[in-house]
Amino acid sequence: MQRGDTRAGWAGLLAFAFAWPFGGAGGLLIPPLVSLLAIIAFPIHRDFWQVARIPWALLFAGAFLVWAMISFTWSPHDDARQLWKTGLGIPLYILFAVRVGQLDGAWRRRVEATLLFAVLGLGLFLFSESLTDGAATRGFKLAEEGHSDAEGAGFEIYLYRSLGHAAVPLILLSVPAALLSLKAGGPLVGGIIVALAGVAAFSFGTEVNAVAFILGAIAAGLAAVWPRTALACLFGLVAGAVIVVPLVMPSLIDGLPVWFRDALPASFEWRLQIWSYTGDLIREQPWFGYGMEASRPLNGQAEVFAHGRFHDVEALPMHPHNATLQVWLETGAVGAALLAGGLVALGGRVAAAPRLSRLQAIAAAWITVVYVSLIVFSYGVWQEWHQGTLALAATSVFFLAAKKSPR
Repeated sequence: MQRGDTRAGWAGLLAFAFAWPFGGAGGLLIPPLVSLLAIIAFPIHRDFWQVARIPWALLFAGAFLVWAMISFTWSPHDDARQLWKTGLGIPLYILFAVRVGQLDGAWRRRVEATLLFAVLGLGLFLFSESLTDGAATRGFKLAEEGHSDAEGAGFEIYLYRSLGHAAVPLILLSVPAALLSLKAGGPLVGGIIVALAGVAAFSFGTEVNAVAFILGAIAAGLAAVWPRTALACLFGLVAGAVIVVPLVMPSLIDGLPVWFRDALPASFEWRLQIWSYTGDLIREQPWFGYGMEASRPLNGQAEVFAHGRFHDVEALPMHPHNATLQVWLETGAVGAALLAGGLVALGGRVAAAPRLSRLQAIAAAWITVVYVSLIVFSYGVWQEWHQGTLALAATSVFFLAAKKSPR
């Protein structure tokens, strides 16, 4: 038992206990909770801070974070709130995952049990919401949040967006929770959890959740067969995508056949226009970018053909809905290089970990691909609600480590 395990244990218990109601409410309360609990669990003993080798992944991550914050000084966006949320939040999320993930003995078993309880509870809640068209969430929003138009299209979009966000913690945590259940001798419970996550992923009209679930399953399958190789290749592939995708995206979009684009749903065509517009902006200022959060004011107008007529839409609504494009747009080639370097270093560190188990590799591959899919196809890269959720998922991966290093 390490010094400070009691504080870290309570932090883990509270984090996963509240992940159920906070996740069901859309996840916005998870980041402040994780940040507060990371402070409570803050390790004050010297052993925790001693490292056997240079933590290149953390150094690259820190350099990228510092560069992103510096870039805000030339950003056209004048609201600095996200700057502090990101600059203070990410280090605390990492600290929480590492510290709570190091728990052992009785405290680890308690936190694991709480994790399984929370994931199963969230899964059953979202299953009920999928059967009742979001009855509980609908009723709460109408009664407590002042919405008066329950039949309006705007309310329906708002409702399903909230439920789609609520499914993210369940999807991210489902496979690690199922593997913990399998490790403890309860494969049936694990199967139920994954099934509930699958239902949530394909419900609420949130296509990105379904895509993330499918791609995550493929990555988990590859990691089950080739644990270390799959992880190393996976992180290398993501790092390469950070560098290459924004450079080739405009040409790829321009080269799509007209008949193919005409056959796409309006939402897909809009996404292509957002990416094309962002690519044009990147070419104008490629090295240092426009600054953190610059995506918000760098808007424009576009047209999307749907339902027999053209509709005026925003060319860049809040962010590019693609993490690689947002990194290049706001932090430039410098930020992209730092992020890619951190991913390569992290992939090498994880793949070469002496206590890496097959179950741990499967969970790491699942979380990585699911999270990357979410921020590459939809969510903004700085949004703290999914960063805090990722910290909970990363914590669960530590619990799957092998008891002893392989010979």
